[in-house]
Amino acid sequence: MDERNAERVLARALAEIGAELGLRVESLGGGWIFRLSRGGVVRHVHGYAFDLNSAATHAIACDKSATAEVLAGSGVAHVEHRLFLHTLMASYVPHAGNWRGMLAYCEANGFDVVAKDNAGTGGRGVYRVRDALGLERAAGRILERSTALALSPYHAAGAEHRFVVLGGECVLAYTKVRPGVTGDGRRTVLRLLIDGATDGSAAALLLASMDPEDVAGLGEVLPTGVTRLLNWRHNLGQGASVLPFDPGAEHADAARLALRAASALNLAFGSVDVIETRAGPLVLEANSGVMMEFLARSTPGGYDLVKGVYRRAVGMMFAR
Repeated sequence: MDERNAERVLARALAEIGAELGLRVESLGGGWIFRLSRGGVVRHVHGYAFDLNSAATHAIACDKSATAEVLAGSGVAHVEHRLFLHTLMASYVPHAGNWRGMLAYCEANGFDVVAKDNAGTGGRGVYRVRDALGLERAAGRILERSTALALSPYHAAGAEHRFVVLGGECVLAYTKVRPGVTGDGRRTVLRLLIDGATDGSAAALLLASMDPEDVAGLGEVLPTGVTRLLNWRHNLGQGASVLPFDPGAEHADAARLALRAASALNLAFGSVDVIETRAGPLVLEANSGVMMEFLARSTPGGYDLVKGVYRRAVGMMFAR
């Protein structure tokens, strides 16, 4: 098994779950694929996708614009994702060029939009676009490595929650807490960030993910008690932390919306991200793979929470 895959929380959890449930657990593809078997029944885990969702559901959840289309068709409140295809796709679908359409979309949304890889994850390749040059720059970067990009209106989200859904139930939920610093009237934003970081790599990761206008403010000295958020993105890979909560007791409207979205997508096991906006909660996106490495490693009792969810998912695979 590849050393990096062997260190995954999921690999450890599946080995323990297999022993507890009497399953044979085999590692394939360098540890990226697991084959679970018992009594002639064979199931697989690929990456973080379990053998529970249909092929169509998996494909839709991996496609941000397709997810938005399905949710729109089901009347589920969501963030629009408008699809624009690379010219390489012109041989397969009608394609009259992108620039006019992208520019018109940005203008219709007050030139405050988010551009992202339509199939991207972890906040990579996500840009906030506020002018024509920024649009051109973002589109160029995304289409260098992808065949499709999505544009969305920017929403000033007060919070972003992730709901892990299994069999029509929210089995785990947490808020993604954006990184920030609080001023003391003496230190710069950069100094506060460095002094408050648990380790240098975390600070470096956050600095690398910041937009130029945010980087420009690192030398500012904040007044005492004033808090500055350092990233408009809520992604864990962009410096956010996690705050678990009970979806049965907190953020009930967002939890109900997540369950409606999962139902519309036929998502048996996956996660749904919901943002809190002035207009109410909106589904941002869905995921058919359930990656909880950060939660397991960074939260007290996190591993047991994560393993419990994975154990229920494995049990459901073998109950079918």
